[in-house]
Amino acid sequence: MQKKLPGILSGCLIIIGVCVLLVIGMIAWIYLNYAKDSQAESKAEDQEMKAFIEEKYGMEAKIIDETEANFVDGHSYRLAFEGQEDLVFTVTEHVDNYATIYRDDYQVVLATHETQQQIEDLMPQLEELGFTTPSKGKMVEHLLKEITTGDKVRFLTLDSEHSYETHETAEIEALTELLGLVRENNLDIQVIRISSRQDDSATGMDLREMDGIENAEQVEAYLVKRLLSDLGPASKRMQTKWQDAAAQAETGRFRFYDQWQEQWISCQEVNDTGDCTNLLANVTFEPGKLSQKNLQLEEDLDAIFGFFDSITPKLTTVDLLLVDPEREGDPVRFFLAERANYDSTEQLIQDLVKD
Repeated sequence: MQKKLPGILSGCLIIIGVCVLLVIGMIAWIYLNYAKDSQAESKAEDQEMKAFIEEKYGMEAKIIDETEANFVDGHSYRLAFEGQEDLVFTVTEHVDNYATIYRDDYQVVLATHETQQQIEDLMPQLEELGFTTPSKGKMVEHLLKEITTGDKVRFLTLDSEHSYETHETAEIEALTELLGLVRENNLDIQVIRISSRQDDSATGMDLREMDGIENAEQVEAYLVKRLLSDLGPASKRMQTKWQDAAAQAETGRFRFYDQWQEQWISCQEVNDTGDCTNLLANVTFEPGKLSQKNLQLEEDLDAIFGFFDSITPKLTTVDLLLVDPEREGDPVRFFLAERANYDSTEQLIQDLVKD
């Protein structure tokens, strides 16, 4: 009996080994088939989207890349049509009543590109007036407020050697001629912004508000009355007003700070008394701290949220740009109003910060 025991054990080990191999094989088979099915499903979705866009515009498209759905954005693709490789546009996938809906910004990208070309053709005339291409940012930029409605604002940004702290006669006359050029050439521009090369001052004209304004006297009266550049001074005033409270809210792992410019607050709207009610704020974390590995991230975010909650009069909109030098890609963007969708900051972190 004792002599047979090793043989029995050996046989059992063989059987166990075979079972283990069978289980591993089964798991591998399931995984491979799942991956194959997922890949096939993803490819089918890609083709469905591509076919939709090609039928919509009557041109053959090429998928450049795609982005999986995240906390901020849905599943999206970047495409370009054959022969228009420099016009890269975005298609976003939405689900409405269990139906897949594709929305794209091709018309926006195309119109912006065409406007850019028109401006470039006019550059000799613009340069005679003292305007040049901007040293920072894009010359023509489009802001799509709402993709479902197509509500838009397209900006023309130019540089000038003049300072716009005061409106001199030569400056007003140049702006008046610029306004005339934009109208004469039917440029699809809603806002003109002129930045001074001497300092950080700037002035602007919102063409949607300027019907009937044509001569230099009317342009000057418009600038004085509307003071479109008030958002810049409002940002500075609010930053000065809130700086001490902001510094007290900092934990040492983040700062209310923008590495690219002095102001970390940018007012988007002001109330009747000139206080900022809608703003974009930059918050810069220490390297590696905007991460779920930072066990104090909940404390950090609560400190940021608490600071903005303490501001009076109450802010209607706060758009945060959270920056970490060690994170790749774009900053983490978050509207404070989105907190209402979460039971806790800890739960929010799971969606907001993807390590």
